[in-house]
Amino acid sequence: MARADVVTDLEGEVRTWLEGHWDPDRPVDEWWRMVAEAGWTAPHFTAEQGGRGLTRSSGALVRSVFADFGALRPPGGLGLLMAAPTVLTHGTPDQVGRLVPPILEGRVNWCQLFSEPGAGSDLAGLTTRAERDGDRWVINGQKVWSSMARTSDYGMLLARSDFSAPKHRGISWFALALDQPGVTVRPLREMTGHAVFNEVFFDDAVCPADDLIGGEGNGWAVAQTTLHFERTGIGAGGGHFGFPEPGPKGGLLGMRAGEAARVEAPSGNVIVGLADLIRLASAQGRDGDPLTRQKLAALYAYGKVGQWNAARARIEAARGASPSIAHLAKVAQTRLVKLSAALGAELVGAAGMLAPPGGPEGGRYSDALVFSPASAIYGGTDEI
Repeated sequence: MARADVVTDLEGEVRTWLEGHWDPDRPVDEWWRMVAEAGWTAPHFTAEQGGRGLTRSSGALVRSVFADFGALRPPGGLGLLMAAPTVLTHGTPDQVGRLVPPILEGRVNWCQLFSEPGAGSDLAGLTTRAERDGDRWVINGQKVWSSMARTSDYGMLLARSDFSAPKHRGISWFALALDQPGVTVRPLREMTGHAVFNEVFFDDAVCPADDLIGGEGNGWAVAQTTLHFERTGIGAGGGHFGFPEPGPKGGLLGMRAGEAARVEAPSGNVIVGLADLIRLASAQGRDGDPLTRQKLAALYAYGKVGQWNAARARIEAARGASPSIAHLAKVAQTRLVKLSAALGAELVGAAGMLAPPGGPEGGRYSDALVFSPASAIYGGTDEI
């Protein structure tokens, strides 16, 4: 079967499912549970993992069909991008059963607690401390640049559990609940006006021993898995910005699904997709302009190459080889994000300089342009 036929068949299958299940009066939590049960939240996961065994790019197609239908899209977030795949790879059956379904059903949001003020690009130099105390771990230290920490319920925490071990050893990976007295989240306001990034402080925070993922002292290997999924995800044009925010702090769970579909990304929609740019070029009468078409074609090519690199990285990882292509995918993603933001601003013209809520579409194109330099930093700096 030709690939175009496969895409058409998937579009038809998703639309048929939506015709039989979409109800704008259904509560969001109930809707997302149904979406997860059908395997649409993460269609690239295997059926045993809660997906449908499709390609990674299938997720973008599924979300596009949901949006065209007018239905609330599946939840996004770092839990889906990184935490769930990491737990599926390194977690015990108990950990998988407890931690993955809430992610797929949009009941919890996750953030990444890796970088520190003195250990960003040099991640192995981290000093946040985890000390065993009976059936729990006590955490002390600080993290920074933690996206969405204010609206997250869990954090993917790297902490040093053995200071006597060599630099890359003695590190452990924890699924840390953030809603506890020992955790303080402080927002960092960016030049966009948003506070996507945060610094997080731990003062005798507590993590149950059952939430240590991958075994004590094996955190560096587990972290490489997390970073692999992050880099291949964003390199393939994925990521987490602009998707419906999961968890009780995201503000959608208390709504009707139809209402949430209209406000699913009220802020932080700072990465402009190719479909958005094609629509914008048409609306501005620029879809026939050779230079605009050339840039749109370049973005399409970058996106496809990113998807192929992500697929190649998964194959390399399955063979036990070092998934070095993931690092190249991360660098390619920077190029894609910056070009798409620049093209969006170019298409809307001078009005694109107006900060939100002014300007076309609430100022999202000026937002995207100002945010785009961050793409060279998050997920690991391009230079490293």
